[in-house]
Amino acid sequence: MLRPAPIALSLLAALLPAMAVARPAAHHSTPAPSGYRVDRVVLLIRHGIRAPLDGEAAAAPLADQPFPQWDTPPSQLTPHGAQALALVAGYARTRLIGQGLLPARGCPLPGHVALWTNSKSRTIASGQALAQGLAPGCPLPVDHRPEGIADPLFDALEAQAVPFDAPAAAASINAQLNGGAALMAGMDKAVATMTRVLGCHRPCPIATLPNRIVPSADGKGLSLTGPIDLASGTAQVFLLQYAQGMPLSQVGWGRANAADIATMSPLHARLFDVFARSAYMAPRVGGLIARRIATTLTVREAPDVTVLVGHDNTIAAVTALIGTQFQLPGYGRNDPPIGGGLLFERLTERHTGRHLLRLSYLAQTPDQARQLRPLPQTGTGQPLHRLSLGRCGTTCTPARFAALIARQTAALPPAPGMDR
Repeated sequence: MLRPAPIALSLLAALLPAMAVARPAAHHSTPAPSGYRVDRVVLLIRHGIRAPLDGEAAAAPLADQPFPQWDTPPSQLTPHGAQALALVAGYARTRLIGQGLLPARGCPLPGHVALWTNSKSRTIASGQALAQGLAPGCPLPVDHRPEGIADPLFDALEAQAVPFDAPAAAASINAQLNGGAALMAGMDKAVATMTRVLGCHRPCPIATLPNRIVPSADGKGLSLTGPIDLASGTAQVFLLQYAQGMPLSQVGWGRANAADIATMSPLHARLFDVFARSAYMAPRVGGLIARRIATTLTVREAPDVTVLVGHDNTIAAVTALIGTQFQLPGYGRNDPPIGGGLLFERLTERHTGRHLLRLSYLAQTPDQARQLRPLPQTGTGQPLHRLSLGRCGTTCTPARFAALIARQTAALPPAPGMDR
């Protein structure tokens, strides 16, 4: 998870009734409607399995023993993570070949496939793994800003590309989340599981502290303290241990199985209710990348396949702007799977040229990532799940989608070079 200090990075369902609330349904390589063909796709994907960030397991002091060490340096994509991404890309490759967007043999022609990643090392490495999975043996460029230089598409706040008022943000989020109390709605089982896995002695602070959302000390960001701050990153670390394929004796010290990982997942997702899915933060975190997606789907000339590699907060913010929610197997509601992402498909009617838009979530289960299990194109376990297009409606067109994103990001200034 990307947690830039002091601004880190989802519950909006209960607070925005207009949002579509539907568990994504698996569909088995559903063909385009009669008379339509898929002629352009955009994949917005989260980087693959990485080693934990420094300090990510904020509840570590509450645990009854130290967390296991990783061979991969903090925050970096692991070799296992690169292999898991290759499986996701292999699934997408087969699908795209069937749609005529990738050649079955040879390499894509220049300009037909574009990959743009955030400037973090793990996203660049993830883009490279995806490129090789999509076009094995081909010199497919993976473009990005220089490593360490903030990219407004993914790090708009860090790049100071959008306006941000910390007191106004804190006031808006606190009003939306009842001073942080709403973050704990329905979290009793997740908190109990986290407490047990940690071996946290009662009374465990995760179960007793309030959540507090205030401007950061320097006034440039937000500060979240309390149970979600302690538990969100810790839940993610347990998921990373599992997906990485660590021995089960090292996953939560042998106290966390796949069901426990899924039970704790909502604690990670709730972080996004503050920092990415909230009404104030969603356009600021996801607005510029959403504009880029809308532009790519509507302009006359664009690559057949565009892959954008970012972070969990990127996906959380974009889905909030669209007004849709998701829950993938093995994860809590609105918790973006590692190495998974949003697949936008533009469908064009052959005779009239009329366009429609289709949205799905492409994601492995934690078990598929752990076991590096090939992803089936059809039937049980296939990784594509249809999503609602939320506020855009059931017959969403790219033009209507672009208009929706324009409305949702109207308060943001144009970003030179970012909206083209």
